Amino acid sequence: MIIKTGNYIFVLSFLCVICTSCDNIVDYNDNYTPADQQPNTGAPVIKAVYDVADTAFANPITQGTLNQTVTLVGENLNFAKAISFNTVACDMKNVYTMDTRAIVQIPSKLSMEQIDKIEYTTDRGTTTFDFTIPFPELTVSSLACEFTNAGDSVTVNGQNFDLYDFEGGTSTVSIGGATLGVGSITPTSMKVLIPEGTPDNTDIVFTWQTQGTAHTATLPFRPSQQLLFGDFSGITSSVDGSVQMAIETDDGIGASAWLNQKNLHFTGSYSAWAWNTIDLSGNMIDQTVEQVDDYVLKMEVLTQSSFPLTEQTGLQFCFNWGDSYAWNPANGLGINTFGQWQTVSLPLAPMATKGISEPGKWQTLRITFQPHADYDADFRLANFRIVKK
Repeated sequence: MIIKTGNYIFVLSFLCVICTSCDNIVDYNDNYTPADQQPNTGAPVIKAVYDVADTAFANPITQGTLNQTVTLVGENLNFAKAISFNTVACDMKNVYTMDTRAIVQIPSKLSMEQIDKIEYTTDRGTTTFDFTIPFPELTVSSLACEFTNAGDSVTVNGQNFDLYDFEGGTSTVSIGGATLGVGSITPTSMKVLIPEGTPDNTDIVFTWQTQGTAHTATLPFRPSQQLLFGDFSGITSSVDGSVQMAIETDDGIGASAWLNQKNLHFTGSYSAWAWNTIDLSGNMIDQTVEQVDDYVLKMEVLTQSSFPLTEQTGLQFCFNWGDSYAWNPANGLGINTFGQWQTVSLPLAPMATKGISEPGKWQTLRITFQPHADYDADFRLANFRIVKK
């Protein structure tokens, strides 16, 4: 190949220009520090708090809720070493900071002591900021089965059990003056062990405190004195239609589910819309019910796993030949107790449109069983009682 001298000189000159130009290229990454690495110039300052979804910072908040994610806005917020709400430390793995902001998740548990402060610590100091997290109230609502036997554990239903110290002694559960063992606590339930020998008609007592205020709630344990039909002795019962119902003891039920009370056992195969009724009649117990709106009908229910109760089961209840109340178990979700007894409550008013008999007066509870489709039944009902809400 022949290379002309002039061109060769031109190429060398061009390369020199390129190299010279490279010396003039500005590296815009020089001296750049990412926002989450910028050094603090002083102690941290929190100016406001926002819900993390409020990216425009339009509505500052003064209180939050457990597990809520918030954005703290201020100065010198980088390199956070510790952040706490009401003295409870945040999980620092869920914290993102920069000089003027910090994204933080409020802890899932809070101290019983209402400090109403955020405490924020960095490499340059600590600051506090007024911020309220209303402590969730404890709700003790019901026992999964009010007729659990003494010596067995019973599930207590409610809200926020996990936020109160039932295991450490700050909050307590007792019956007959004896403190009960507590276990398996979740936000909505708690297991308690009923001591052997605990008599029927005893209250389970729950105590706890919030901000120095003492609270007490009670739930009934085996309220056999409230039973409308007792053990069905002296009760008149009549069956109409093809319904197969027997008054039975615990024989045939697994020992872990024994009720120690007689029950109504419904079995058999039924065609759609077959009309069946059971009437239970006897004198009203020593209980006066004036405002039926203030009461519920309680009972225990047991279903086998293959025979749940649904709206299609077609169970209805009425007192003294009034209007019938069509029960839609669990508001359409149905009930399957898997061979264990479960307490349920139904509103009394729609099934007692002709009122409830006075003490000592004759009274009838009608149970209608009308499946909406062909249906195989195997369920039990027991312990009918009228209880104030």
